[in-house]
Formats: sequence, structure tokens, C-alpha cells
Amino acid sequence: MDIIANHVPVSRCIALVGLTLLTIARSPVSAQSTASPPKNPPSVGTFQLDSPGTLAHIQNMLPGVPFPTALDQGAVQAFLTLRDSVYNGAASESVDAQAGSLLKNIDGQQVAAEDRALLEARIAYLVGRSWNDHKNKKKALPWFERAVDAAHTLISLVGETPTALVALAEPLGELSLLKDLGFLISNGPKVGQYANKALDIEPKNIKAWLLKASALAYPPTIWGGNYKKALETYAAVLPLSTSGLPKDVLFDIRVGIATAYANLKLPEHAAWWFRAALELYPQNPYATTELEKLAK
Repeated sequence: MDIIANHVPVSRCIALVGLTLLTIARSPVSAQSTASPPKNPPSVGTFQLDSPGTLAHIQNMLPGVPFPTALDQGAVQAFLTLRDSVYNGAASESVDAQAGSLLKNIDGQQVAAEDRALLEARIAYLVGRSWNDHKNKKKALPWFERAVDAAHTLISLVGETPTALVALAEPLGELSLLKDLGFLISNGPKVGQYANKALDIEPKNIKAWLLKASALAYPPTIWGGNYKKALETYAAVLPLSTSGLPKDVLFDIRVGIATAYANLKLPEHAAWWFRAALELYPQNPYATTELEKLAK
């Protein structure tokens, strides 16, 4: 499998609207799935998804990006609680309040400007996603815009690092769907461009690869969906971290794989991966709803 070694040609197939990150999302309830995934039928390809991936013992802010050492453990735990609340579908009002308290906490700490900007970008993105998942576009928009602004601040401080580019691409992808067509046309293609830039610098950047995989797994084929290619991409991403993955990232991979299988009309495969995702976040609304659909 040479997807990761040859990422630039693959990335060109990402369609404009497909660049969004649709519903993705994070306590463990037997978070480590021990069973082996079902084998791919020949119609999907010769590659196999041999493992559901492993959960890292230490939860980082992003894969390979630990929390700032200057950030106290109370704030770290508050971030993880916020993340898990979003992925488990908690009420957005509660998520919003958690984020406000956390941002005030961080403001009172001696954290470097670049770390502060990254934390703000990640927190704002999570809150925006919570409101969006609960169908409140009006409340989601300002949080995604705040995430984009914080990512631009981060880039002004450290340049276009892979982490900064990912921090910018995720909320920009959401805004590209929530705003008008003009915004989509102007900004939608940038999401894939930022992912490519990140991979040019760091070819094994997991979050950048997930941007690309999601753009293939979720949209209809007319908008860039390519479900077999999505599965091949996820299969290449899973082994990238030998020490395991943050809980939300592992969930995103599992639920993305499940969605690609569902779009390929392989319900047993899709159900297995949705169940594996729900081992991580048992109350996640998207995975729960999609699994229920498959049972009908």
C-alpha cells in the first residue's frame, strides 16, 4: 500500500464539497476492541484493515502534540472532559459553559502565546462542532470563526507548521458548509491544500490524513466521495502511531471506516466498526443512529 508514500496525487481527487468534515467526533468502556475486523471482500480491494487501532495510554491534544508543560493538570483534565462531552453528545449549553470556564482558566496561566492560540483553536472547534451536531448553525458559526481566527494567530507566531495548518483546516471545512456558496467556493478548496501542505512537511501527520480520508468517506460520489479509497487511506493511517492514538482521533477513524463501509452497502462491516467506535464513546449520537439504521 503506497497511499502515504504518494500522498500528493491522491489528494488531488478531493472534491470541493467533499472537503468538509461531517459528523466526526470521544472514559473508556472497554476502549480497546480485541476482536479482529471483518475481512474486506475482493470487491473492495486487496488491502485489509487488520486492527481497529489502539488507544494511547497518555491522551495528547493532537496525535504527537502533547499539552503544554506550563498548563496545569486541572486545565488538561478540563480539556479532556470537554472533548469527551462533545463526542458523547452532551447538551451544547453545557459544552459551551465548560469551554468558557476553561478559556478563562487558560487566560490566567503562564502559557506561551502559541500554545494559548492552539488551545483556543481546539476548544473553539469542539464547541462549534457540538452546536452544529445539535443543529444550531447560529451558535456554531461564531465558535468555528473563533477557531479559524485562533489558528491564524498561531500561524502568525510559528508559521505554517503541520499542527497550525490542521488547526485551521478543520474549522474552515465546517464553515465552508455552514456559510454561503461564495464562501464555499473561495475557501472549500483551501482545506485540501492545507492538508497537503501539512503532509509535505510531515508525511505521516495523522490529522492531515484524516482530513483527506473524511473527504472521501462521507460525501456522495458526485461530491468527491470515494469509499474504497477512503478505506485504503484509513488502513494506511491506523499503523502510523505505534504508541496508540488519542481517544477522539481513534473514534474518528473507526466511525469514518464504518461510514465508508455503509456507503459501500456492506452493512455487516459497517456495523462492526460502528460498534468499535461506540466502545470509545457509547453515547455518540451519530454512531448510535447509524448503527440503528443498519439494524432495520
